[in-house]
Amino acid sequence: MNIKQLAFSLALCLSISLPALAASPEEAAQLGGDKLTEFGSQKAGNADGSIPAWTPGWKGPSMPASGGIYPDPFADEKPVLTITAANLEQYADKVSEGTKVLLKRWPDYKVEVYKSHRVVDFPDWLKAATVKNATRAKSTFNGEDLEGAMGGYPFPLPKTGAEVIWNHNLRYYGPAYRTRFAGFMIDSAGNRIMTHDLDNYTDSPYYDNPEQEQQYYQRRLSTYVGPARNVGDKALTYMVMHAKKDGNNKTWVYTQGQRRVRQAPEFGYDSPLSTAGGAYFNDELGMWEGQMDRFDFKLVGKKEIYVPYNNYKFVMHTSPDDAFGKQFANPDKMRWELHRVWQVEATLRPGMRHAQSKKVFYVDEDSWSIVLYEGYDQAGKIMRSAQGLITYDWNTQSVPNTPMVIYDLVKGQYCTSMHLAGGTGYVRVDRWANGKLTPDSMAGSGIR
Repeated sequence: MNIKQLAFSLALCLSISLPALAASPEEAAQLGGDKLTEFGSQKAGNADGSIPAWTPGWKGPSMPASGGIYPDPFADEKPVLTITAANLEQYADKVSEGTKVLLKRWPDYKVEVYKSHRVVDFPDWLKAATVKNATRAKSTFNGEDLEGAMGGYPFPLPKTGAEVIWNHNLRYYGPAYRTRFAGFMIDSAGNRIMTHDLDNYTDSPYYDNPEQEQQYYQRRLSTYVGPARNVGDKALTYMVMHAKKDGNNKTWVYTQGQRRVRQAPEFGYDSPLSTAGGAYFNDELGMWEGQMDRFDFKLVGKKEIYVPYNNYKFVMHTSPDDAFGKQFANPDKMRWELHRVWQVEATLRPGMRHAQSKKVFYVDEDSWSIVLYEGYDQAGKIMRSAQGLITYDWNTQSVPNTPMVIYDLVKGQYCTSMHLAGGTGYVRVDRWANGKLTPDSMAGSGIR
């Protein structure tokens, strides 16, 4: 290696490893002021009022403190607008590319738009930690890792696309919860096939202490209760805060038939997700659950578009028979609203391997949840269009894990990851002991 090559390599290493600049104290002082919430969204609505001002401390109908199936607080509302292929051009500037593809593919597909509600809020302690993170949290290693993020959203004033995605990764689920839900694949012939029926426990160690960095931001233990061929199988996932120090996210799988545990390789990239019958990639679960090392994340900016929002009816109160049609999810049960979102484009880095060349994410400004996603193949053609169906828990001021409907536009099939109707809903539980969330424990608790 000559002197010029060595100098270039050293400069590249430094540029990758040095942390991105955090917000200045002057910038952070805007949080919680007249214009911005403590978690970074705009308090005001838009010019014509179609996006309302943010509503702090909103409470919906009464429900048990432990959660469960949430009541639909907007059950009596009717659509204010219906978008179809026939009138798409009139609203094209507020419709994502993935949604346009769905509208153009099926003449009877539609987007039912309702009055917008900005009800997402968070506990005071989390908002205080988020304000502190604005000046202490930094993204390192070209956005792949974090430094100084503790107990709140790390980047309420994002400067890069990677920072927006980290906000999604660390979104606040609330205290530990347990839920039972089903997933389905609807194949190209319109047949609905159950891919999983899971008893799922989730907690978020990142929010244990707002003044201490943590090793993991999410832990999840999923136990199959159906279909029959998978009963007793389990999957344990640890989502890591510091990939450069602790390695990539880890998943262990317990197979009842073999009665042994193995670590799943290549978790987080484009390996087909086994719990979904291989119908979409590991890093597409939850709209994005991948490592940050294979893509460059560009912050395109903020825009107003129609997105799935407040989908209590579809996720929790619509049976699978009513929810899933032969070609697409029932649009009469799906709720869309106009919201401001951050748009992020992730492009595959030179020399990296992935089945997709680009991913596009639309991230809600209030919840920091990805509400729409598109994936493009190596030829630049759209191959995935996904919808994140968020709901808000007003008891704990949190946004639980995001169910999604994801369309494979190449094979002509679609899937859902979490359908809660007929299940338990999100039930708040006490944190499980660490010893219960280990590969050895998972094997020891298997049915013999």
